Amino acid sequence: MRAILFALAALAAPMMAAPALAQTPAEARAEFSVPVERVVSPGGIEAWLVSDSTVPMIVLRAYWRGGAATETAAQTGLTAMTVDMLTEGAGEYESGAFKRRLEELNMSLGFSAGADGLGMTLTTLSENRDAAFEMARLALASPRFDAAPLERIRRQMLVGIRQRETNASYLAWLAMDQAFYPDHPYARRVSRESVEAVTRADLAARARTLFARDRMQITIVGDIDAATAARLLDETFASVPATGAVTLPADAALAAAPPLIVRDLPQPQSLILFMGPGIQDEDPDWIPLAVANYILGGGGFSSRLMAEVREKRGLVYGIGTSPQVREHVAMMRGSAQTANANVGQAIEVIREEMARLVRDGATEEEVRDAITYLTGSFPLDLDSNVKMANVVHAYQTGGREIDYINRRNALIAAVTRDDVNRVIRRLFAPENFTFVVVGRPEGLDATE
Repeated sequence: MRAILFALAALAAPMMAAPALAQTPAEARAEFSVPVERVVSPGGIEAWLVSDSTVPMIVLRAYWRGGAATETAAQTGLTAMTVDMLTEGAGEYESGAFKRRLEELNMSLGFSAGADGLGMTLTTLSENRDAAFEMARLALASPRFDAAPLERIRRQMLVGIRQRETNASYLAWLAMDQAFYPDHPYARRVSRESVEAVTRADLAARARTLFARDRMQITIVGDIDAATAARLLDETFASVPATGAVTLPADAALAAAPPLIVRDLPQPQSLILFMGPGIQDEDPDWIPLAVANYILGGGGFSSRLMAEVREKRGLVYGIGTSPQVREHVAMMRGSAQTANANVGQAIEVIREEMARLVRDGATEEEVRDAITYLTGSFPLDLDSNVKMANVVHAYQTGGREIDYINRRNALIAAVTRDDVNRVIRRLFAPENFTFVVVGRPEGLDATE
C-alpha cells in the first residue's frame, strides 16, 4: 500500500489522464507552497502536519511497515482479517454500537492491509475531533475480536475465495506473480484452509505483532494546530507497542518469466496484463520515469499506446501503463481489455510500439507536453484535505524529505529528453516484458 500511494503521488498521472493543461512548467512550479511541518509529541510520536483551517475537518493517515508479506504460508489471510476486525467493536462498543458511534460523530475510520504494510484513515469534523480520535484509540488499544463479526468476515472471505476463480484480474495477477517471483510471499494467496483456521487468539496475537510505533508513520491535514496534534498523537497512539517482532521478507529475485502466458476463462473478451522489471522510487531515474511513462501509456489519450492500439486500430477498449513499486520488488506494468479475436494483434502492436519508442526515442515535443501535464495538473491533487493527506502521506511513507511536495514540480521540469530516452532504453524493451492473457483469445496457446 505504501508503494501504491507513493507511485500515484510521485507520478500524478492516471493510466487514462485528461489532456495536457495549457501551462508552462515554470508557471506550475510557482503556483503553490504546502506548509508541511514536523510535529513531535511529548511522548516522542512524530507526524507530518499541514495545518489549514479553511475547512472545518481533519484527515489523519497512519501507516505501519510490515503487512501480509510477513505472514507464514499457513497464515495467509490472517493480516486482512485482523485489520477488518478493528472496526468491528472495541472497548465497551460491540460491533453495531461501534459503527453507530462513528455515524453519530459523522466520522469515518478504516483500516487496510497490503502486502507491505497496514494503513489507517480517520476523517472527522473539527467539532468532533477529540471524540473521533478516541474511537481510533479504542480500535488500536482495545479491539474486541468478538465471535459474531469474526464469523461474518470469515464467511465473506470464503465467498471471495470461491468467486476469484472467475475474476480475470485475480487470475492475471496470480499468473504474473508466480511467473516472476514464485517463491516470494508476494506470490501467495489466501486459502480456504487458512481462513477457516483463524481464531480470536490468532487475531489478538497478530495485532500485537503488526502494530508498533517504531514502524509507524503519521500524516495529519486540516483544521488542527501543532500543539493540539501533539496532544492527540500521544492520546491516540501511546498504547501502540513501542516495537513489534515482525520479520520482513527478503527482496524478490526475478525469475526468467516466459513471454506469453494464457489462462482460460470463458468470456467474450480478454484481459491483457503485461509486466517487466522496473525501478524503485529512490532510483535516480524515478523522476524521468514519470515523464517516460506518460509518453508510453500513462498519459491517457496523449500516450503512444492509446493512440496506436485504440485510436488508430480500435483493438482495445482502453490501455495504460504505470510503475508498480513494492517494498521488495519494482516492475513496469500495463493492461488492456479487448475482444478475444483482437488479442493477438493487440499484443503485436503493443510490442511494436514499445520497440519503436526504444529505437527512436521520445520527441522533444512529447517530453515537453508530458512535463507540462505532470506539473500543471499537480495542484488538482492538492485541492482538498483528503487529497492533500494522500499526497503528503505518500511522500512520507516513500522516504521523501518533508519539503519534497514543494520541490516535486521543479524536479520534473528539469527532466531532459536525454533523461527520458535513457529510461526508455533501460525499461521499455518489449523483450523484457511478459504478457498474461485471461479469456479465450483466438490464436494463442495456453502456457503453464
